[in-house]
Amino acid sequence: MKIAICQFNPIIGDIKGNKEKILAGYKKGCENNVDLVVFPELFLCGYPPLDLVEKKEFRNALQIAAEEIASKTIDVGLIFGSITEDEDDNVGTNIYNSALLCYNGEIKFVQHKTLIPNYDVFDEVRYFESAKTVEVIEFKNEILGISICEDIWNDADYWKHRRYPLDPIQHLYEKGATILINISASPYSFGKRKEKFEMLKKLTSDDNLHLVYACCVGAQTELIFDGASFCFDNKGKMCLLGKKYEEDFLIYETKNNYNEILEIESSFEDEVISALILGIKDYVQKTGFKKVLVGLSGGIDSALVTYLAVQALGKENVHVVMMPSIYSSEGSIKDSEKLIYNLGISSENISIQPVFDVTLKQLENSFKNKSIDITEENIQSRIRGLYLMALSNKHNYLLLTTGNKSEIATGYATLYGDMCGALAVIGDVYKTQVYQIANFINKEKEIIPNEIILKAPSAELRPNQKDQDSLPPYDLLDKILQLYLEEQKEKNEISQIIGNEELVNKVLRLVDLNEFKRKQAAPILRVSKKAFGYGRRFPIVQGWRK
Repeated sequence: MKIAICQFNPIIGDIKGNKEKILAGYKKGCENNVDLVVFPELFLCGYPPLDLVEKKEFRNALQIAAEEIASKTIDVGLIFGSITEDEDDNVGTNIYNSALLCYNGEIKFVQHKTLIPNYDVFDEVRYFESAKTVEVIEFKNEILGISICEDIWNDADYWKHRRYPLDPIQHLYEKGATILINISASPYSFGKRKEKFEMLKKLTSDDNLHLVYACCVGAQTELIFDGASFCFDNKGKMCLLGKKYEEDFLIYETKNNYNEILEIESSFEDEVISALILGIKDYVQKTGFKKVLVGLSGGIDSALVTYLAVQALGKENVHVVMMPSIYSSEGSIKDSEKLIYNLGISSENISIQPVFDVTLKQLENSFKNKSIDITEENIQSRIRGLYLMALSNKHNYLLLTTGNKSEIATGYATLYGDMCGALAVIGDVYKTQVYQIANFINKEKEIIPNEIILKAPSAELRPNQKDQDSLPPYDLLDKILQLYLEEQKEKNEISQIIGNEELVNKVLRLVDLNEFKRKQAAPILRVSKKAFGYGRRFPIVQGWRK
């Protein structure tokens, strides 16, 4: 069988635009004389549609669009993901995450998703029912076993511990499937593609089945979908690998003999840079913006965000503003100017000092008999936030925030100050990883000035301030945070590994007590298996760790 995979980039809720993409991909498949054209999970509505699913008008529009798409089909098959309903069922939501097979002008077959995930960023149990049956369909002398994303992540031979008692793929195998088709919208995190490869290689070699694994590409708010669709032959050999982080059109012929593909994931730095660039580009363009604004401090975080924005949008669409005070070092301005020159971007320099002085004067009576503390530091940050939001409003810039995961985890950021913005670009990248990525960017030539990379990090809100005055060294801090957040180790386990119970207690307390800040933060582009956002849900008011 000759099968085309349309690894395309949908927009959530844009039913008309997504329908046109499906029809365009189908037409291209027909022109290439394929037997079957395959699109990813929920492509017609975009993934994840969240509470749009609850709108009857939305679901009706999807049904009409699906029928319109089917009416355009000929004898070439078309599979795409959408939402379907069973109004005759009186139990549950009656709503399904479904794969539709169309040909000869009709929707011929519908397979609902069986395994409905409800962990990390997934909340499909909120909306969808599980398939009551798993069926195969004969099509052009092959028996297709169609599944949806999570359905293929429960192979008993691969996983030591399975999330679900059912294995839909085993049912498809037992019912005589000769080709597996899995349509997927699986969010990216570093290392996940390699895990998918190993799992699917095991499955296809054990079951002696061809597999077409159609992946979504693009970013939907904080979730990034990396593409990289797979095709395996029935010996467990990967035959085709789609482009990473961009749209692609692949054709797999089951009778052909392909060279085996073994390299499926690049370095951490290369993958994360590519993911964040796609995240910025799609967020900006899908929200209707063209230009972005970054507050450039002279530090490594804002330098990295600025570089990524230029790669995503072009230098003509990135504007930066320096906002010095009396505490800003001369080097911070010079280093920022050097970065501006290297990237060829527009900039301006607006001091916060006059406004800061007036503000302190206005508050003099209210602050009487109170010593200087973090309040004055936060005022500076909030003045910068005021400037940034004013420029954003006036020039229709989308403001990018520059805080890293280490800062966001420990609350080392100011609400309505440096947290102002629409998108947290590196909020899922630890400080040590920021340095790692910056050095990777500079491997061939200096783009981010070495002075920025080498100097001790500082918020520059008081004389001679350094981050390590308030936080442990970042290499130690990040190790504790990774153990707590990504690996979900308990306090005593982390203390044994680190060898400093007092320090561990302090860091974990900072994480837990600063949930109120994260609830008000901009969406964070997700590149790890556990990012802040709706993939990690903790109460603000709680008595677990005070």
